[in-house]
Amino acid sequence: MFLFFVRHFNDIDHLTPIAWKLLKADESVAVYGMNARYDFWSDYRIRFLQKEGARVEDLAREFEHLHGRGCRWMHSFMAHCFRTERGLRQRHGAGARRGVLWTAFLIGAIGTLFYKITRRFYYREKSARQILLRRRAQLLCFDHIMPAHYVVGTFLEAARALAIPSVALPHGVLLYTNEATKEKSGRQRRHQKFSRYDQIVVPNALRQNALINSGVPAAKITLLGSARYCAEWMHQNWKIMPKKIPDRLTETDDLKVVFFPSKPQCNVDLDRLAASLERLAAIEGIQLLVKPHTRAATHVDLPVSPRLQDASNVLTAELCHWADAVLVVGSSVVTEALVRGKPALYLQYLHSNTTLFEELNACWTIGDEDALQGAIEALRKNKRQIPYQAQDVDRYLKAVVQGDREAADVLGGYRDFLVATAKQAPAA
Repeated sequence: MFLFFVRHFNDIDHLTPIAWKLLKADESVAVYGMNARYDFWSDYRIRFLQKEGARVEDLAREFEHLHGRGCRWMHSFMAHCFRTERGLRQRHGAGARRGVLWTAFLIGAIGTLFYKITRRFYYREKSARQILLRRRAQLLCFDHIMPAHYVVGTFLEAARALAIPSVALPHGVLLYTNEATKEKSGRQRRHQKFSRYDQIVVPNALRQNALINSGVPAAKITLLGSARYCAEWMHQNWKIMPKKIPDRLTETDDLKVVFFPSKPQCNVDLDRLAASLERLAAIEGIQLLVKPHTRAATHVDLPVSPRLQDASNVLTAELCHWADAVLVVGSSVVTEALVRGKPALYLQYLHSNTTLFEELNACWTIGDEDALQGAIEALRKNKRQIPYQAQDVDRYLKAVVQGDREAADVLGGYRDFLVATAKQAPAA
């Protein structure tokens, strides 16, 4: 059985198409949720995999099966804390009073404390080995997560003891050619920890080179492209995803614009970001939706305007399908926009990083607020008039989605690689 361990929206996004491809090949797949904070069972992709034949389970239940009442009580209390925290944040939103936010924080902190206690006393390597044997595991599949997080390291140790191989799969697409937010030494130390996996899959050469330059053995790294953004999965994903954009926005004659800010932590100028949103919201003849980054730790207040709406609860794929123009900073969402043939405006002036799509001229690079307004006005007149070339977009998609291969069967490549890896014993 192929075991997939997931934790958050983003890694589920990238691992689901791989698990689905294995299921289509009649392989046995189990998906385990590791993160008690995430509303795992409400995720449409998890429900889809379950419908397709995957065994879906909260990892905590496996440990309860081994350790009984005490473990079950700890999990129950922890889950209650996280549900309460999540409910408070959802009911009150980003504009909640400080007291509500502090209450949510404290309840979440108590839940985290109980998780750490549970992890110390119950999540041991011996227990992990029993779980792997019980499920007849052939291969352990994680995203690009540090082994110290959750119980990843424990399962890697258990897998090594049982001669079961492990693989780290992409949870995104690295597009920063120079990321000004991270110290090189710290990044290298984190990358070196990936060596604990038997195999590491990367979507593009940029990520491959970053790992090799950090000391990860090249023999452990395989370049396979992006499962999330390949045509086969994008077609399937569109069929299964819930649609949430209201008809009044779909049927408008205005220019439909969606803005995907990067995480504020990625050296984003928050003041200029707020000013840009204000200026966009003032432009007549557009409808603007803003989708905050799914991992953003800092909320950016949106200006009050009938032409601007928060699209936090709308999925990226639907937003890119809806939009006439897509605005990005450093997000890999630009890939979805380019695959769909939508004009991609890169707001270069909002951060000091450099990106692959900028270097390959696969986007409309915007240098300041005036240039942004000019580009929007131009698109209002002609949605097809863009300053970059189709061949540059193709070059970018070949590098990022196809793993630098011609007409690559991306999901077929992942399936074949994982099946072959499952038959190999891990290196000593």
